[in-house]
Amino acid sequence: MSRESEEREEREARGRELRAAQELARRRRRQTIVASAAAVIILALGGTATWMFRQLAVSRESQVAQLEYENSVLSGLLRQEYQLRFNSARVPPARQEVVAQSVRKMLANRARYERITKSMTMPWYFLAIIHGLEADFRFDSHLHNGDPLTSRTVRVPAGRPARGTPPFSWEESAMDAITMMRYDKWNDWSIAGMLVVWERYNGLGYRPYGINSPYVWACTDLYAKGRYVADGRFDANAESRQCGAVAMLKGLIATGSVSPPAGPR
Repeated sequence: MSRESEEREEREARGRELRAAQELARRRRRQTIVASAAAVIILALGGTATWMFRQLAVSRESQVAQLEYENSVLSGLLRQEYQLRFNSARVPPARQEVVAQSVRKMLANRARYERITKSMTMPWYFLAIIHGLEADFRFDSHLHNGDPLTSRTVRVPAGRPARGTPPFSWEESAMDAITMMRYDKWNDWSIAGMLVVWERYNGLGYRPYGINSPYVWACTDLYAKGRYVADGRFDANAESRQCGAVAMLKGLIATGSVSPPAGPR
């Protein structure tokens, strides 16, 4: 090969290397531009997002504060409602013996109720009243709903207690019901505090019908008729013959066995 040919090939090789280097540089510049643009966009979006999150946080804090205020007002109104109704409720003469029977049963088993509640703030009579409402004071029935202790509960709440092996003792069932409903964590044992828990235990389904829950108010002059019957249907003409929580509590107070509950602790 002549000297001239070698120089030509060498120039062509250097030219190819130069073009390749230039192309690589262009690609890197394009990548840098794209990356820079992306970074700008991300920063812009990040700034916008941060601003939006701050605005949302401010709005959320305002909403939470408003809800807390509304809940406190609502809670105060409900507390007044429960207290005023309790104060005004009377046990009619025709129902006084039914109430007296319930009171005698609660007092007869007071020691057993106190053994369950001794490590809690729950008053023994709160537990006793639920026992009467759910199981007619029977100690062979679950506190949850009156189902037999020989097996787990079948009716709502079903499958309780979740642990352990049947047959259960009444104490086992009672402790499971208490912890399931978190009554061991509840500290408001005022009149209003207990009434709201009793009503929730049985459900708030009577309020849409404009009547007081018989679970709470039966055997007082604040309840006449209307209840849910066996098939889960509300019957406006059906009357609950059960002694309600308020009547039982008033009966206990009347005997001097318990003092009127104070405010929340």
